[in-house]
Amino acid sequence: MSVRRCSQSSISALHQQWTKLEDEHHELAFAISQARSAGAELEPMRERQAELLLEIGCLVEAIQDAPAETAQDFLALLDVALEHELDLAGDIAFYGPKDYPMTARLLRALARTVPGFEFNSLRRWLSSPGQFEQLMGTAIPSLTLDEG
Repeated sequence: MSVRRCSQSSISALHQQWTKLEDEHHELAFAISQARSAGAELEPMRERQAELLLEIGCLVEAIQDAPAETAQDFLALLDVALEHELDLAGDIAFYGPKDYPMTARLLRALARTVPGFEFNSLRRWLSSPGQFEQLMGTAIPSLTLDEG
């Protein structure tokens, strides 16, 4: 993947590519961890990891420089910034969504502006059951015997 090819796409198209590569990178990191524990050969996986990081870097540069024209472009730009500039997703994962009520409200409102948009960086970081849903306001409250 070349920067020239990346830079000719819209931010939202680049974001889709970035999402796939980031997901693959995180899955590969988990697989490397598992393989290391099992004493397996890591070199081919490490080579793919290095390739992925180069491709992700290309996409991040292209996203940074591409013109944002639609709400989806701006949401995609924010998603990449959350992952590569702000470390907010990691903080929310560590402290919990309840510690970020204004940010959660803002992210929910922004995500609703583009039906089907999902903050990939947040989904990946908020991997504890229900954490992402809680942040995005899509969690189904659990019922207790007292409620019903």
